[in-house]
Amino acid sequence: MDLEKVKEILKPYVEENELKLFDVKFTTEYGYKVLQVFLDKKGGIDTDTLALANEYLSERLDSIDQDMGEYMLEVSSPGAEHPLRNEEEVLEAIGEYIYVRNETDAYEGYLNSFENGVLNIKINIKGRIKNIDINYSDIKEIRLSVKI
Repeated sequence: MDLEKVKEILKPYVEENELKLFDVKFTTEYGYKVLQVFLDKKGGIDTDTLALANEYLSERLDSIDQDMGEYMLEVSSPGAEHPLRNEEEVLEAIGEYIYVRNETDAYEGYLNSFENGVLNIKINIKGRIKNIDINYSDIKEIRLSVKI
């Protein structure tokens, strides 16, 4: 099955419901082929929305998957701590609590801004609030984080 075709089928549904298609991929779990579709929404996505998306996609896949063999469809969120894979996703995360790691340090804090290749993050170090700048090009890992 062509993953681009899956994305094409989902596009109108995603747009109509103000969702974001995070990723589509095939994996194998416990010997079964699994078509994984990851959806997200500003402010988070709920299970009812995921279930409706699963139903929508399942009905439409029936018309293109005759040569596929057996597989399972899994529609889920990318997770509360999913990676920010590119600059566009970093921009969308402004105001969110994030984790950033460069070559020497790791930080958790609120992403204040992202301009000219520099992230500004508000962090709490031993009760003191600081704003730090990190060059995007120096980042080894960046993801959303859950504040506990």
